Amino acid sequence: MGRPIGAANKNKQYLLNRLKDMYGDDFDPVMKMAAQAVKLDDLADDEPSVTNQKESIAAWGKIAEFVTPKLKATELTTDNALTISVQRKRYDGSQSNGTDTADS
Repeated sequence: MGRPIGAANKNKQYLLNRLKDMYGDDFDPVMKMAAQAVKLDDLADDEPSVTNQKESIAAWGKIAEFVTPKLKATELTTDNALTISVQRKRYDGSQSNGTDTADS
């Protein structure tokens, strides 16, 4: 029997435990990333340059990956015609309600 879905593997758990040893038991890497993203966002507001804006956007994009499901596009074909279908499929196995289709 495998490990439960979402269970951290040994290497991840070891690393997280080491980080908590170094930075305290309440350390959370995602929350640390969010705190740094806020700092970059403030810097981009104080010193608006293309570089600062790009860094701010990239930091928030990394945070978004943890809270937004990734979407996967699929293409389906039939005997009569080609049907292109974009299904919003979450990588956690569940599916969202919407499906966009376009027939050609």
